[in-house]
Amino acid sequence: MIRPLLLAVLALLSVLAAMHAHARQPEFSYMTLNGMTQIAAVAEGIPAELVARGLTPARIETHARQRLEAAGIEVVALEQALTAPHAGKLRIRLLTNRDGYGLYYFGMKLELRQKIPLGNPAGGFVSQVVWADGESSTMTEQELEKPLAALERLLAALIADYRAQNTGQ
Repeated sequence: MIRPLLLAVLALLSVLAAMHAHARQPEFSYMTLNGMTQIAAVAEGIPAELVARGLTPARIETHARQRLEAAGIEVVALEQALTAPHAGKLRIRLLTNRDGYGLYYFGMKLELRQKIPLGNPAGGFVSQVVWADGESSTMTEQELEKPLAALERLLAALIADYRAQNTGQ
């Protein structure tokens, strides 16, 4: 019984180390959030069993939208962000793994992508991750507030970085 628990703890520590190694802005970049005027928040990867318990993509997206709007950042629908020149896409991912005892190991990851125009007549663009951060922890089925608390901390970090690069915000 101790060995599976020890292996689970080691796996969790590995995930934590990997997530922090890739957190924040990409290494070779500068002022990546400057000038971004709108953000579309999209939640992905929510496991069906957590959706059934009320942790839906809509709930996560609403939480992110309210937090970003309260910070003065305009949040738009994904369809609108596709056509707006200075809009980014905030991808919110929740990855989980459930052990035999009913304990969930989860990772919450935020990736903000910004458009890079191609300069062609069609107005084409590619997108690039310009900011990313993540957090992982454990929870039971009754602790659905834990991923939302992780989302709140990650959004606070994003907002702080956004404000530092957009001083008028």
